[in-house]
Amino acid sequence: MVHGTGPWHICFAGLFAILLLHNVRYSFAQDELHINDYNDNECGERMVKRKGLVKGGYSTQPGDWPWHAALYHRGINSAGFEYACGGSIVHRYLVLTAAHCVTLATSRRKIPAENMQLRLGRFNLMNNEEEYAEEFDVIETIMHEGYRPTTFENDIAILRVEIPIIFNDYIQPVCLWKRDDGVVLPWFYNQPGTVVGWGLSEDNMIGTTLNEARMPVVDSWTCLASDRAFFGKFLQSKAFCAGYKNGTGVCNGDSGGGMFFQFQNRWYLKGVVSFSNTNDYSGVCNLKQYIGFTDASQYIDWVYDNTPISGIDDPILGHPHIRLINQGNCGRNNHMQELDENRKPILNQYPWMAILANPTTTEYVPCNGVLLNRNYVLAGNCWQITAGEEVIVTLGDYDTSRTKDCIDEERICVPAVQTVSVSQIIRKDALALVRLAVPADIGGRENIEAICLPVTPEQRERLYNRYIMTGWKESGTDATFLQRALLNVVDNNKCWDENSSNTGQFTGSDRMDSRVICAWNLSNYSRSPHCNDYQPGSAIQAIDHKSNRYLLYGLQTGISYCDGPERYMAVSKYLLWILDNLRR
Repeated sequence: MVHGTGPWHICFAGLFAILLLHNVRYSFAQDELHINDYNDNECGERMVKRKGLVKGGYSTQPGDWPWHAALYHRGINSAGFEYACGGSIVHRYLVLTAAHCVTLATSRRKIPAENMQLRLGRFNLMNNEEEYAEEFDVIETIMHEGYRPTTFENDIAILRVEIPIIFNDYIQPVCLWKRDDGVVLPWFYNQPGTVVGWGLSEDNMIGTTLNEARMPVVDSWTCLASDRAFFGKFLQSKAFCAGYKNGTGVCNGDSGGGMFFQFQNRWYLKGVVSFSNTNDYSGVCNLKQYIGFTDASQYIDWVYDNTPISGIDDPILGHPHIRLINQGNCGRNNHMQELDENRKPILNQYPWMAILANPTTTEYVPCNGVLLNRNYVLAGNCWQITAGEEVIVTLGDYDTSRTKDCIDEERICVPAVQTVSVSQIIRKDALALVRLAVPADIGGRENIEAICLPVTPEQRERLYNRYIMTGWKESGTDATFLQRALLNVVDNNKCWDENSSNTGQFTGSDRMDSRVICAWNLSNYSRSPHCNDYQPGSAIQAIDHKSNRYLLYGLQTGISYCDGPERYMAVSKYLLWILDNLRR
């Protein structure tokens, strides 16, 4: 049957070194929001009884592969659509395909969503009147941010439809490569998986009816040895090879389709058709070679993080950008289990803290911030980032006076900091949402991670008597070090009275409502300066013991110098503003 790309485009790429027991990290958002979206008991099941065995492993019957989707592109010279690639239904709003299926072959730009269409329940592409076929407009294309078109690394994409897919006997979701009950899926090397598609037939024409082919997965060494010049150039750790090298396989037009394995009467998606070698300069796949697949099982978290929330009326949980926050390992570090916060080390303990400064600032940290995701930092609206000058963000730092942070006694050092320029600043009240010009290296460095936000109603409304404060100070011998303190909350009425009577700095225009959290700063008159003058943007956070993660609750607005309680903008009251302004 098939391999490659759409009828106009052939793909090449790399090979595989797969871990069977891939330990899936469930994201915080997935834990809280869509525990039932990928139910193992509601996927991967054929509803139409199969009529005998498929002779030769090629022909299929309607309903045999109800999760296989047909992706159409709008024709270059016509208003109609033309078949391009395959895909797999994994969710009532999502179809998984290859990234090269959603990019233009020439410019490699993403194809506009309005120029793509999904057709589900199809069997015969020449019969436009099929009884169970449905057409869905694509409203969003989510291409993996690590996709490299020259090597086909991370060759995977998600297509989102606007209205939910209605499942029937001919349209069903396939199971992702995971089990909710803890059962480990079987070893798949040398085991035959099944690939389906409408790829090029023996006469190099797109097939009329849906075909299937069974082929074994081979180990990476075998694949490399078969064609070291090709696979050695394109081999990636999140891809694998399969095939017989006997003319049975996938070809142009099958790209984006899935490789499926059956386990306990359910079908699971293991791979996405990605690349193959070609016959000379014809651009037609060489079925005497192995076929390359993207290992979909290694992208479970990414799929979860990009799953829309449906059926939720809550304005935060149902927000279309909710998946852009609380991803992966947000709010976690290596010392979560210790009960006493003061006993935990500070170095590498709060990897979400960020420094915002002008390029010429060298003596102190002028402004603190907190990393929300790969692209955004939330900061105090410090004067340094309101003067219209260039702003630089430093991530992963601890001691700003050193080029590398280490535990001196053990000479254990953390990775270097990441310094990023700013491309956009959006302000509201005393907060600033800062977009990074280059994504933060989350997952690449242990000292850089995002914090979680309080998104559930329970988290948003929860009141704490004490918060964990982290930030750099304005002055003092220890001002170059990231600081931590446990601060006691002050009632807002008392906060107003204390600040008004002691400093006279409050006026009628000052806000003292639920959008403000007050806490006493810590002073020590045996020290100079006696006040811990933490800079604006210093964060107050709390550990959510249900998820065992740090949640951000406030950012400092100014410096009181211990003349009154410090004020923090309550982040939970600004979640809609944050979500409204986040972009991928």
